[in-house]
Amino acid sequence: MSHTFPWGGFKLAPRIAEKIKKGEQANIVIDIQGTALPIQGAQMRIGMQRGCEKEKTRLGIACRLTGPVTTNTSAQLAELETLLSGNQVDCLGLQSPLPDQYVGIIDKYVQAGVPVFTLNNDVPNSKRFAFYALNEQQSGEINGKTTAAIVKAKGYQLDTIALGSGQPAGPWAQARMTGFVAGFTSVFPDARFFNDPKSGIPTGDNFTTQEVLNSVGPFLLAHNDVNLFFHTDQGVEGVGDIIKSKNLAGKVWTSGFNVSGPILDSIDAGRTLVTIDQGFDNQAEAPVSACVDYLTSGKVPAEPLQYLDPIVITKDGGSGLMTTAEARKRLADATTP
Repeated sequence: MSHTFPWGGFKLAPRIAEKIKKGEQANIVIDIQGTALPIQGAQMRIGMQRGCEKEKTRLGIACRLTGPVTTNTSAQLAELETLLSGNQVDCLGLQSPLPDQYVGIIDKYVQAGVPVFTLNNDVPNSKRFAFYALNEQQSGEINGKTTAAIVKAKGYQLDTIALGSGQPAGPWAQARMTGFVAGFTSVFPDARFFNDPKSGIPTGDNFTTQEVLNSVGPFLLAHNDVNLFFHTDQGVEGVGDIIKSKNLAGKVWTSGFNVSGPILDSIDAGRTLVTIDQGFDNQAEAPVSACVDYLTSGKVPAEPLQYLDPIVITKDGGSGLMTTAEARKRLADATTP
């Protein structure tokens, strides 16, 4: 089985082709940035398992989630090398911590005849087959427009908006912030921002709630003119906690990305206006199906950028939006084996 890409030709490793021919189980590995990262790790595991169960009707497969417990590039690369040298992977779905961080290892897998798909963070200069994630800037813009619409409908008076992230230098984070600014200012052209998408406030590179409490808490107390804090990731949970614990409800609001029980509670309480569930489960499920497509019929997506739809959550929902009640059911489905 072979295929020609813009970067050149690919031929499936004979050992893998022989396994498929004999009806033996193919090993699909989804390797991620951190298997215990808040929200992300659990949802990606569930998505991979869901995809594996669904696709077993088309091909005998065994699926495995690998990666370090938390972000550790050296450990992740070492594990990927071990998996490859031991012929333990017949198709790979890979999340790199940063865009284009793992060009070398991806190309090594492809050279060895192993199909590779990326998720969450793309590696466009590699020989990956396709990429599955949100369109980050577009999703940020949707968040900004939705947040602004709520502010306008509720008559909230905003002074200054701040932008923050667990990884403010990350292209994905800057794209979300850029989109948020564009979306919000499309409704409020004169909105004032404390900072810009290139200078997002760092809130903790392990993406934990405690890091957000330690960073954003003092920031909001020192800048009492900031009454909307946009967070690019699950740190929005911590911002909502700060608004509650510092008695800032009704004076300060937040919007952001990702979903958890506490984030949905904060939306219901009016502290958080909007969150976007980026569908970590969907991102991990998609490469499983893509692997089976290729291993069974040599099919690859015509367009390598396979953007997934953002799931936009507000308290009351509306056209194209999900209510918190609906989001709670989805969260339960996405995090319960």
